[in-house]
Amino acid sequence: MRRLGVWLFGVFASMQSATADTMDWFIRDWPPVNILQGPQQGQGAYDVMLNRLIAALPQYQHRLHISNLTMRQQMMQQQKPHCLFGLLKTPQRQTFLQFSEPVAVIPNLQLVASAAHPIWQQLQGKAEIDLAWLFGQSWRGMVEQHRTYPAPIAGYLPELLQVSATETNLVQMLRANRADYVLEYADRMDYLARQYPDVQLKAMSLQGLPAVTEVYVACSISEQSKAQIKAVNTAMYRLRSDPQYRAALLDWLTPQSRQLIKQHMAQSPLFGNPSQPKPASSPH
Repeated sequence: MRRLGVWLFGVFASMQSATADTMDWFIRDWPPVNILQGPQQGQGAYDVMLNRLIAALPQYQHRLHISNLTMRQQMMQQQKPHCLFGLLKTPQRQTFLQFSEPVAVIPNLQLVASAAHPIWQQLQGKAEIDLAWLFGQSWRGMVEQHRTYPAPIAGYLPELLQVSATETNLVQMLRANRADYVLEYADRMDYLARQYPDVQLKAMSLQGLPAVTEVYVACSISEQSKAQIKAVNTAMYRLRSDPQYRAALLDWLTPQSRQLIKQHMAQSPLFGNPSQPKPASSPH
């Protein structure tokens, strides 16, 4: 933990200002987007992207706090000032959080299972999985608890094994046959599986979910956060074409996902041609 404190001090000490407004950022250890320990500490996709964003917002004092999902839920309910990087936007969250324009686009959730699992024989020749069919089978699915899942998955959550994000190793669960599959980001599972040379995973898209999804900066609703989100949007207009910012996400993706995101960004009005006129900010 001491190493983490040194890293945080190095990242943020140069940005302190006694007169500046404060942005309190809450992150959790969730590799490979946030890596808070080990030899790759501070090199996660969102670690680097947030650092680039902070550098583009010198008018604010930035403070980084380590949190977990339970703490985030409490802050949201108690309306404590806080900001989050890389959050999915939902109608329910918009009732207590102010959202920026998209700060990144990521591959969406998929079904991930051992490459040797018999489920793939049943799915041979298919490009995506019908969730109604999936939940009609006897296989045991798994998700991490206390997370927000999109509608096609949310309706089936009671039928899924819900495990702790901090106490459960998803790859070990699959490896030990304690679950047949997990509904998760395939690139996250690929990262977690790297420490198990004997494990080979396979992933397939879920019917009803787009191939990619956008993530945002979100801050608790207040007069101050309106100005902060506006500043984030202004900074993001430049950062979307910043090579280091774009590479931070792509570097952690599998080759297939990297190609998918590159294609999406090339076609996106926000992430495509950096010389195009700045889009008008959408109300949130």
